[in-house]
Amino acid sequence: MPTGRATWPVNGYLDEGPRTTDWLAKGVVKQHRTMGALLNILIGLGFTLQHVEEWGPSLEQVAAHPEWAEERERPMFLLVSARK
Repeated sequence: MPTGRATWPVNGYLDEGPRTTDWLAKGVVKQHRTMGALLNILIGLGFTLQHVEEWGPSLEQVAAHPEWAEERERPMFLLVSARK
């Protein structure tokens, strides 16, 4: 971190499939998909997308919880509302 800022590399973003990481527990297997793949799966299954949001805390939330400031650097969650 020469600039003093944290980075979140997107290594192998286009390579979909299982990835093992230590998150909440050791050896968690996550199924990585691109955002396009996730949304297209829903569309292909007949869902209509209602809303898509890459969630991060608001400036007001960070003011109340300064420890959340880092979460404004990249979206932590992809929230999708879909209806069939």
